[in-house]
Amino acid sequence: MHIVLLSFLTLVSTLTSFYSPNSQTTIVLEDFQSSVTGQFPKNWGWIDNLKVRPIKDAKEGQVPYIVQEENGNKYLHADDTGQAVTIVSDKKWNVKKYPCIRWRWRVHQFPIGADERVGGKTDSPASLYITFYVSFFGVPKSIKYIWSNVNPECDVIRKGGAFKPVMAVAESGTTKRGVWITETINIYEHYKKVFGEYPPDETAGMAIRTDSDGTDSRAIADYDDIVVLSECDGKCR
Repeated sequence: MHIVLLSFLTLVSTLTSFYSPNSQTTIVLEDFQSSVTGQFPKNWGWIDNLKVRPIKDAKEGQVPYIVQEENGNKYLHADDTGQAVTIVSDKKWNVKKYPCIRWRWRVHQFPIGADERVGGKTDSPASLYITFYVSFFGVPKSIKYIWSNVNPECDVIRKGGAFKPVMAVAESGTTKRGVWITETINIYEHYKKVFGEYPPDETAGMAIRTDSDGTDSRAIADYDDIVVLSECDGKCR
């Protein structure tokens, strides 16, 4: 009898934990821990003339992204002096099951005079793209979450052109220099708000870009711990 009761209580505990309305599951998309310090991140590529290329195809200094380490933790470091290169990952996930994304970033140097709404000055010290799908003709549909020098948080910026993503300001201002900031966004709900339709069930990948070519200056930023979550409150809803 004691054994039967113990087994029953164990089962009830397991089911309660499984069906808890507050339970949250996560998937780590990238934490750079498997990459080699001082090298380009593992399983990422870079875009050259609209084509994704492996890092071996880059000239020295052409792709200014390397993995660095701090107190035993690895992260991506970007130091752009005008290269303006986007790096990409083909990691996909189901946005219905995992509608939220969370990441950390840190800006050390902001591009001087940058403003994403002004032509010729559209530099962002840090940005994370979520690509929802790519058309038959290779045109991506993406939201580019940016850290903007001047544009307000949650501002949406639309630029003309087939290959231009919609930009959304996840962080604003230049006062948080050198501080890790964590962002959490419900991209499922935000996609509906931005495009007026439901997103595809699965994403097509993600990308990172730090650039300063428009302002002819310099931008330095770090990225880490890109995770998707089954639920969140999130900003910009």
